[in-house]
Amino acid sequence: MKKAIDLHMHSHCSDGSKSPTELVKLLVAKKIVVAALSDHNTIHGQYEFQAAAKKYNIKTIPAVEIYVHYNRRPLHLLGYGIDINNAELHDVLRESQVKRKKSIEVLVPKLKRVGLNLDISELFSQPATYIGIANIVRIMRKDRKNENVIQKALGKKQFDFFEIYNKFFSEESSCHLPEVALRAKDAIELIKRSKGFAVLAHPGWHLGFKDDHVIGELQELGMKGLECFSSHHNWDQSAHYEMLAKRQNLIITGGSDYHGDLPGDFIIENFHEFTSFPYEIYENIKVF
Repeated sequence: MKKAIDLHMHSHCSDGSKSPTELVKLLVAKKIVVAALSDHNTIHGQYEFQAAAKKYNIKTIPAVEIYVHYNRRPLHLLGYGIDINNAELHDVLRESQVKRKKSIEVLVPKLKRVGLNLDISELFSQPATYIGIANIVRIMRKDRKNENVIQKALGKKQFDFFEIYNKFFSEESSCHLPEVALRAKDAIELIKRSKGFAVLAHPGWHLGFKDDHVIGELQELGMKGLECFSSHHNWDQSAHYEMLAKRQNLIITGGSDYHGDLPGDFIIENFHEFTSFPYEIYENIKVF
C-alpha cells in the first residue's frame, strides 16, 4: 500500500468525537504517514496529537481551521505550519472560544421554545474548547425526550447530523447559531504572524465555479494555498480546483475533514482509500 497523508482532521478539542491520541491510532491503522490536526478555532489538542504521533514516526504539521467571513461569505481557512506557542494566536482563539460559550448560553432558551433541552453544564464540561454544533447535538441526543422532538420535527425515526442541523440550526431556523468568525484578511495576517500560511478549506463546499474570483482575491490578501482534495468535493470539483491552484501558483493540499461520527466518516474510517491522499501532495509542499 502506498504511503498516504491526511492534512485535515478534527478531535474532541473542537467538534470531533475522538481524542487526539485516538486519531493517531486511526492514522496508524490506515498507514498514514503525514497528518495535520486542524481543529476549529483551537490548537488545544496539538500537544497531545504531536506527542502521540511521534511514538509511531508519523510526521505532524501543526494546524488550525479558523472560521472567517469575506464579503458576507462564510469560509474556512486552514493555517498550516503555525507556531502553536504563539501568544497572539492563543489570545485570538481564546477570545473566539469565550464568545462561543456566551452565544450558546443565549441559545438554550431558544431551544426550549422548540421543545429541546440542552444540559449546558455537561456541554461545557466536555474537552472541546471551541464548541461546535456537533457537540451540542451529541449532548441533546442523550435525552430521549429530545430524540422524540427531533423525530416528530423531521417526520422520521432515522436521521443524520446534517438533517438535525438543517432543521434546527441553519440560518433559516429559529435556533440558528452563527460561528464566531474573523475577517478573512485578519485571519490570514494572524496565521502569517504565527509563522504559518493560509489555505482555503474545501472551497467547493462554500463556493461555485463562478466564484473563482474570490480565491484570487483571497490570494491577493496573502492566502497561499487551496485544499483541492476533500471529502466534501466530487471529482469535478477536485479537478477544477487542482487546475486553478496550478494556474495561480497556489499550494495544493488535501484532507478528509474527519470528525469521527458524522455522515461520511464511516466511509473514511473503514475505506480510507475513498479519500486517501497521495504522499506526493506532501512532497510538493515545499514549505515543509
